Amino acid sequence: MRGYNQFYVLAMAEPIFRGPENHYFGLSFGCRYNFVQGNSRFIPYFSGGAGLGWIDSHANIPGAQGQDFTFNILAAAGLSYKIDDHWKLETGLLYQHFSNAGQTSPNPSLNALGPQVGVSYSF
Repeated sequence: MRGYNQFYVLAMAEPIFRGPENHYFGLSFGCRYNFVQGNSRFIPYFSGGAGLGWIDSHANIPGAQGQDFTFNILAAAGLSYKIDDHWKLETGLLYQHFSNAGQTSPNPSLNALGPQVGVSYSF
């Protein structure tokens, strides 16, 4: 269970394939725990965070978001491959919840579960 913590800032630009909205842009701030595996380049992790974002809402359509401004909650688990002391390739599973926190009624929210791929730089 040996490992280390990281704090992160994540910028998101995501297409939405089903429903009245088409895209989402956001920022999330969170923590990540990396499980160290001796001299292995593979590092399992889990993370969680929260932030804010903007969606192309359509308040006049039933079931759509009531406003463009949203909040987000993220949770992820996956595996990193350490290229060198600064760069990592990553893959995992990501859960996302987007909501306007009851600022409009109704507040249908969006929930998504899917793959995550990325590159990270640590300093």
